Amino acid sequence: MAHIIKLLVFHDERMIPGWLYHSFVLCQPDFAASLQSELLSAKNRAGCSRHKRIHFSSLRSDSRSSKTRTAVMWAQLLVNKLYKDIHFYFFGLNKRNLDYEFFGPSSDGRARDYRIFNTFFQMGLFSACRYFFNGGEEVEILNIFSEERSLSTDDPFLIHAPYKINKRESNVSVKSQQVIQVAGDFSREKNYPEYVDILNFVDVIMGGCSQAIDCTGNAKGCIEVAENLFSLCQRLSENPYNVNSRYYKRCAVSFFPKYRQSKSETIKYGVRPPENLFYTKRTLRLYQRCFAGFQQLVDW
Repeated sequence: MAHIIKLLVFHDERMIPGWLYHSFVLCQPDFAASLQSELLSAKNRAGCSRHKRIHFSSLRSDSRSSKTRTAVMWAQLLVNKLYKDIHFYFFGLNKRNLDYEFFGPSSDGRARDYRIFNTFFQMGLFSACRYFFNGGEEVEILNIFSEERSLSTDDPFLIHAPYKINKRESNVSVKSQQVIQVAGDFSREKNYPEYVDILNFVDVIMGGCSQAIDCTGNAKGCIEVAENLFSLCQRLSENPYNVNSRYYKRCAVSFFPKYRQSKSETIKYGVRPPENLFYTKRTLRLYQRCFAGFQQLVDW
């Protein structure tokens, strides 16, 4: 009988010009309380109020600020300790290589945007589970938690990923019928306050990885977090399948598609794109700001 791995999934997203990122922290239910405790302990050591929201894009000041200090400590925790007990997956959609017509005509407006967002949300989550657990285990996702955002009534985000993943013939299943939205602020979250810090953690780690790779801003706090994640991103990008790495099958980055895709090509492979369309290697731009002329490099 196959070994069953039960998981909780914590998700957040980030959009920058040319890219849509979905990031996931996967952990077994018994570790969720320990993860929350580790994050809260770091908050306390940083001198940050336990109920403060830690939001990556708001880290304007350096680590003299308690919020930035907390975010930096969380990044260090992932790199030095938490990777042993959780899985972190950073998935990027290269929108420059996407044929938008596959997802509907431009006249569809927001509906097409929803299709793209939701399709690659479920693709990223499924890819994470298949990559981390592909040794004959049965993976049961008990719940998917995502930071709350305003959803239109015609956006099927809450039910799309569970439904689509369960339709696949694979070792991965979702036991809940819909994604659970959790407020990123303690003052607004009544049902799952114990998961607010975990979702803030996903936001910080995702933002730090994006900053290390894309370097889209110059806020001091964001740069400090990225500096603490730069080495991890470099390893995952340049040598992702090093079985001797402590991060192997614990943390991963993946980008899609590697090449420009036409509508007909996308129709041909459907929900199972060939592996050669996924890639990890990209130019990490964080330190290019130190060298004149490097800012114009194009990432293919």
